[in-house]
Amino acid sequence: MTAALAPYRSAAVAAVVLRIFLGGTMLYAAVDKALLDPRFLQASGVGSIGETLNFFVTSGGPLAGIVEAVALPQPVLIGASMAFAQLLVGASLLTGSWVRLGALLGVGISLTLALTASWGVSPYYYGNDLPYLVGLLALAALGDGGVLRLGAPAQRAYSPERRAAIVSGTGVAAGIAALLLLDRSRAISAITEGGTPSPSPTSGASPTPTPSSSAPAGGTAIDGASDLADGQALNFSAGGTDAVLINDEGTYRAFERACTHQGTSVDWQAGSGDFLCSNHGARFSAEGGVTMGPANSPLRAIEVSVAADGTVTYRR
Repeated sequence: MTAALAPYRSAAVAAVVLRIFLGGTMLYAAVDKALLDPRFLQASGVGSIGETLNFFVTSGGPLAGIVEAVALPQPVLIGASMAFAQLLVGASLLTGSWVRLGALLGVGISLTLALTASWGVSPYYYGNDLPYLVGLLALAALGDGGVLRLGAPAQRAYSPERRAAIVSGTGVAAGIAALLLLDRSRAISAITEGGTPSPSPTSGASPTPTPSSSAPAGGTAIDGASDLADGQALNFSAGGTDAVLINDEGTYRAFERACTHQGTSVDWQAGSGDFLCSNHGARFSAEGGVTMGPANSPLRAIEVSVAADGTVTYRR
């Protein structure tokens, strides 16, 4: 068993695994921005690069001033440049051409995103840009691994190490393909519908009716709801479903906490007055509407009502 696994313990295999995963992901990110998501290369609107850059400024990361001065005046150019840079990184890593330079360009992209998009994510390990940054740094040190390089002379002699690199790379590529097929918000809609997903509702749309002044018949009281101050939120269980109740200037609204992108729990951000999904950075307004992708649909609303004595109840 040890002898059989020996060829996999090499820098060549490590380099190929990193090249296939990071290069494939960068390529997908570029195609997603340029082709699959019609909202991204727009100056404004939900899911647009313009709105994303505005969020980078308001979130107060280390690069907020630079983004405001340089990027905000020309958001579409910045978005297109980002997609093109990711395309270059993907092509470099997948073909084995100038891998160290491609990896360093990827490091720059990931570092920029870590200091903007992921800066406010806490704990830090929820941020998805740091692992890419470290992986690309490792690849910049490893190089191409000496195998699977486009245009390199064919090696006729049998090499266990080269075979192990090919097997590992194929496995990683198959994993990426499976992830793309499981990506409900992008790949599946593009494949099954033959096009791109429809733009999400504008942030001004409200999916939740204003609560009435009397409790609905059969409603269930939410413990502690009457103690919520303006701008505060309370997580509760709505018949076994993880939910959240907010007090928005005296109007109570409740939603399922599952992000409509991939189901990760969203959290109320009292400072910014919206919901944040720490998994991929989707944001939702106090009314539940999408204000930042990759989510495409508003949070699922739960009917709530306030009785004359101040008791807040929900009904499913």
